[in-house]
Amino acid sequence: MISAILSMLTEPSEQDKLRTLYENFRQPMYRAAYQILKEPYLAEDAVHNAFLNAASHLSSIGEPDEPRTAGYLYILARNAAIDIYNSRHRLVPVEEMEDTIADLQDVELETESRAVQREIYDMICSMEPKYCDILLLKFYHELDDTEIAETLGITLTNARVRLHRAREKLKRKIKEGLQHEGT
Repeated sequence: MISAILSMLTEPSEQDKLRTLYENFRQPMYRAAYQILKEPYLAEDAVHNAFLNAASHLSSIGEPDEPRTAGYLYILARNAAIDIYNSRHRLVPVEEMEDTIADLQDVELETESRAVQREIYDMICSMEPKYCDILLLKFYHELDDTEIAETLGITLTNARVRLHRAREKLKRKIKEGLQHEGT
């Protein structure tokens, strides 16, 4: 996969940088994509698309050891996975949906739990990117406030304030969702 992307770059220094980024961040990017897509081959496609995007914007990506670089690549992988997820869910055949419904009835309790988790995840992803990113970094990647601040390139105070605001917005979204279900 990486050799095809490397062939797009003409400068050896760019190739070295992309190769290092690939070696250092491929696995975390894959995990981020897999968390959304739940299928290995689709997660690999998302990582590939993210690295294609990274190659075309290589000059704007920091050095591999900078915390902002990890955050940037994570966001590229997440966005690529969301794009794949959205495109696949627009094209789901009716038969596949019926099979899924039958399977869901067999594992109802586990599915309800996953559905709630997915709903919360979807709510997070529907928020403004600055709130979405901070909540995903905090709760899905389990970064502490200092690591989040470094990854996003903001102050620790700003990270804490943004995290507080994001949590409050998420609480409101959840309450609204519960109110809609109750009516």
